[in-house]
Amino acid sequence: MLIVTTSELEDACEKLNTVKPKFIAVDTEFIRNNITYYPKLSLVQVSYGEKSFIVDALAPEIDLSAIEKIMLNKEITKVFHSCKQDMESLLTVFKDIPAPIFDTQVAAMFCTYYYDFIGYSKLIEQYMGITLDKLKAKNSDWLERPLSEEQLDYAINDVTYLYDLYQILCDKLEESGRASWFQEEMHTVGDINRYTHHPKNAWKRIKFNHPQLMLTVKAVSEWQETLAQRYNVNRNKIINNAVIVGLIERNVERVDEILDELKKKAKNVKEEDLLEFINIFNDNEKYCMQHANISLDNYDKSVFDILSIILEGKCKENNMSRKLVASKDELIKSISGQTQDLFRGWRYDFFGKSVKLFMDADLKFEIASVKSADNIARIQSRAIKIEC
Repeated sequence: MLIVTTSELEDACEKLNTVKPKFIAVDTEFIRNNITYYPKLSLVQVSYGEKSFIVDALAPEIDLSAIEKIMLNKEITKVFHSCKQDMESLLTVFKDIPAPIFDTQVAAMFCTYYYDFIGYSKLIEQYMGITLDKLKAKNSDWLERPLSEEQLDYAINDVTYLYDLYQILCDKLEESGRASWFQEEMHTVGDINRYTHHPKNAWKRIKFNHPQLMLTVKAVSEWQETLAQRYNVNRNKIINNAVIVGLIERNVERVDEILDELKKKAKNVKEEDLLEFINIFNDNEKYCMQHANISLDNYDKSVFDILSIILEGKCKENNMSRKLVASKDELIKSISGQTQDLFRGWRYDFFGKSVKLFMDADLKFEIASVKSADNIARIQSRAIKIEC
C-alpha cells in the first residue's frame, strides 16, 4: 500500500494504533549524493503483523505528523536493521529520532561471530532461509516519480521480513544471556548526538599522525563541516578533502597561510565565511594549548597487536562479533587514553576489565594455538592475575 496523501497516512496510522502493536518494523529509502550534505528522505516503510504500508515522504503537501507520532511513541519498539543512516534521514523531517529502537544488526552481532558488520539480506538468509535479490533496486533513484512496482516490492520486502526477524533475534539474545548487554547498547544507539555530527568532532574523520598539526586539522575540518551543514552542500563543495591532506603534508600551521589556501581553494563561500575561519581557528588554538600533552600515537604498537589478537580469539570463542566490541581505531583510542568506551558497561565486563589490568601490569595473558573440531588452528588466550 503506497500512501501519498495526508488523509491516507492518518487512516493507516489510526489502524496501526488501534492494533496497539508492541513493535513495528521500519525502514527508509533515501538518497545521498555528492551535492547536498543531508540525505533526502524518499520513503518510510512500516510493517506490523500482516499489515504493511509505504509512505511517500516526497508526495506534494503530505504532512508526516501522524507517522512521526508513532515513531516517537515510547510504547512501540521500532525495529531497524543498521539504523544509523535511517536515523540521519528521518532527522531531516522529524524533531527527534524514533524510540525505543531494536537494531537487528547489533542483535545478531551479539549472538554470532561475523568478520564484518552483517548485512540485512545475509541475515534473512541465515535465520529464515530466504534469498533476497538486493541488487535489482539497490541503485534506484528514489527521488524519481512514479516509483516502479519493482522499487515498491524491494521497499516493502525490507520491512516484511524484518518484522519476523525481530522475535527470532529476541529469542537468540535470551539464549545467549546477552539481552541486558543488548539493551545497554540500544540506549547508546538511541542517543540523538550519534546522528547530529557536531562540527567540533569533524577532525576525527581525518587520518593524520602529526600532533603538531592538530590545530590545523581541527580548525579547517570544523569550518568545512559548519559551512556544509549551514548551506546543505557536500563537504567537498566547500573545500576538497585533498586540500586538508595537502595542508598536513606541507606542515602548514600558521593561520594566515591556511587562510590564503582557503581563499584560493574554497568554493561557493562568502567573505564572512572566510572571516569566520579566523574565529574557529582561535577557539581551537585555545583548546590545543590546554590539551598540548595529548598524543595521537601514545601507545605501544606491540601492546595493540597482542590485545587485538586476544580480542579476536575471545570473540570467536564466545561467538560474538569483534567489531561490536571494538574496531581497530576504537581499540587504539582506548589503550592510548583518548576514549573510555572499552572501560564502561558491557564492554568492560567482556574485555575492558582484562585490558585495564593488563595495562596496569596486574594481569598477563597466555596465548596458544589450538585446533578446533574442523581442524582449523585458532587462537586461545587465558588471563592470569599477577601476584605481587
